[in-house]
Amino acid sequence: MNAFDLSPAQIRNRLILRARQAAQAARGELPCAEECPVGAAVVRKPVVPQVCVAPGDVLRLRSSDYRYATGPLRLRIVRVRLDISQWYEGQWVWLEGVEITPDGQDGAWRPVLVRLAALSGRLSGS
Repeated sequence: MNAFDLSPAQIRNRLILRARQAAQAARGELPCAEECPVGAAVVRKPVVPQVCVAPGDVLRLRSSDYRYATGPLRLRIVRVRLDISQWYEGQWVWLEGVEITPDGQDGAWRPVLVRLAALSGRLSGS
């Protein structure tokens, strides 16, 4: 494949990627800055988080403990998504569950991205 087989957008994207990689290598941010060529791809190995909760557990979370919503949350866990959580460098985990309303009733189904450090000590009795 040569430059004539690529669209102008593909050429621009490749030039931007190479410039970013060269800048990272110059700053020493790439793990192999000396031995890797400028256009080489660096593959990161995903980290699988160690989770101390299981389906059926009920969590009490503050708004700072999870993303993409505000306010305190009570959640009955239905599923722990380690398959998609592994890309958050072991710091966050995706949980799916049912929100529990203030009067104790089941509410809406919620996928929640939770800070792993917030899970210890956040279990409630029911």
